[in-house]
Amino acid sequence: MTGYQDFVKIFGSGIFIKSNEITKNYSLQKALSSLYIIPTFFRGIHYIPTNRERKGHFIERKQDFFTSLFDVHYGKKKWYWGLSTAARHYGIEWSATKILEIVAQEKSKTINVSDKILSLQKKKSYRSATLAKYLSSLDVNFIYIHKGNQESLSSIKIDEIIGPVCTKEQIPKDIEKFHSKIRNHNLKKIYKRIISK
Repeated sequence: MTGYQDFVKIFGSGIFIKSNEITKNYSLQKALSSLYIIPTFFRGIHYIPTNRERKGHFIERKQDFFTSLFDVHYGKKKWYWGLSTAARHYGIEWSATKILEIVAQEKSKTINVSDKILSLQKKKSYRSATLAKYLSSLDVNFIYIHKGNQESLSSIKIDEIIGPVCTKEQIPKDIEKFHSKIRNHNLKKIYKRIISK
């Protein structure tokens, strides 16, 4: 049995796991260096790829990946797909921006995925090149996390395909609240289109 199979036997695969859960039964450093786990955009949370994903260096179910990651980091019903991402879900907006937007109870944050990929590719090690392939397979350039409040979070609907999403009525309210903090001009144009509909 390989080291990866041993690892999966203990922890499972296709799931997220926190560093402290790994260290109870396994060396975190070995799991990271052997690519049994993939670091995520949040410190201390890792993804265990399935055997198929590990062989191909890709994430198979992108939507589930992000929904589960945000559930683990923020907690269920403490975040939702919002703004342009929610507008695409409802068919109000169709542009393929490679941008994801969520609203959560924690502080605002922008995750530049494309910069992370470039940084990994420059390192030229096998591990860095492999991690870059995993991130590239997600097909996302930016993730915008907007700080919401209890009122906005009360608009959550649970969709069976994408998980927690705000109501249609919440989209223009959130755009009005957050658009001034966004520097991405393309995204601002999308906001204008959404509001004009």
